[in-house]
Amino acid sequence: MSSFSQTPLFLLLGLLLACLAFGAAFLICLRRVRRTFEARLRLLAERERVASSLHDTLLQSMQGMILRFQGVGHRLAADSPERAAIEQILDQADEVLAEGRHQILALRMPVVYGDNLGGALAAVGQSLQESFNTPFRMVIGGEPALVNGDCGEEIYAIAREALYNAFQHAQAGRIELELLYGCEFLTLYVRDNGKGMARPPRSLASMHERATAMGGMLEVLSLPEQGTEVILKLPAEVCYQTPRHAGWRRRLAAWLGRTETHG
Repeated sequence: MSSFSQTPLFLLLGLLLACLAFGAAFLICLRRVRRTFEARLRLLAERERVASSLHDTLLQSMQGMILRFQGVGHRLAADSPERAAIEQILDQADEVLAEGRHQILALRMPVVYGDNLGGALAAVGQSLQESFNTPFRMVIGGEPALVNGDCGEEIYAIAREALYNAFQHAQAGRIELELLYGCEFLTLYVRDNGKGMARPPRSLASMHERATAMGGMLEVLSLPEQGTEVILKLPAEVCYQTPRHAGWRRRLAAWLGRTETHG
């Protein structure tokens, strides 16, 4: 006679226990992921609350004070030393106000995960266009892919800095962001037709660090009075949630499948 351990019933019980153990482990992992995601949502909600409070109180009050100083300055003689001093103070106040808007924009970082990277980048470009009154458009090339959450947030942070630098300092007539979903690389371009980059912005070092940490590279091309182009290039296996095969159809889509999403 065969022992109980060799019977089909024992094997069935063993399989059932293995399935139960796998299911329990899966539920534990799922709960951890959910708690992490909920904690991130709570953090983002708090950051949004702080950003809204700063925008509605501090920046609005500062804008009102700037307008009052401008009114005082306009009542002074054009060649008076007092008017020159007020105008210099107002120039500095404008810079502080612009930096304040930038910091609020940084606080309002959305949840960038999956397929909403393009939408998040279009939204930040639109917001900057409204603030600086400079035309902006966004172009998406290739077949959009699902992007890993952590990588998506880093890409968003780099693009936001590059866009802000272009809007704030380039004195450009137009600014463009191109997001190219390639088979081997995800590439992001931020271009402007402004005055060029006389000296690197302070945020460029942190942008390089973010790109390097993801296994990618950041390149800045700039010519006087011809504009600046910031290029972020990241390996596909780092960015995409599922691997891509570099077949001829995907390569053709990467070259020809460009669709304008905002202009």
